[in-house]
Amino acid sequence: MEKILEKIEEFFGFIPEIFKVLEDEPEILEAYYDKMEKILSNDALPLVTKELIGVGAAAALGSEHCLKTHIKAAKRLDAGGDEILLAILIGASMAESTALSRSLRVFKEERMDL
Repeated sequence: MEKILEKIEEFFGFIPEIFKVLEDEPEILEAYYDKMEKILSNDALPLVTKELIGVGAAAALGSEHCLKTHIKAAKRLDAGGDEILLAILIGASMAESTALSRSLRVFKEERMDL
């Protein structure tokens, strides 16, 4: 387990809270880490792109802690401020589109009764 935490700290520059909590459950920590390592080690996209996707997803979900973690990781991988901002804007736009899509469908269905 120490080796896993060392790898996590090496990648992020610190140990994110998720991993600190899972440290008390070594089997779960190992399973979660293995999943993330397989995703991040896949060569289909550059690692910095994967982190920018994480930034956008965190923005879309409104997860401030995840957003801070993935911004730090993206910066460590030499992502620029313009790339990080664009990832945030895309993620936030997707969240906005989802809210509008759901809400406008309901509005459309109910407006016949107005």
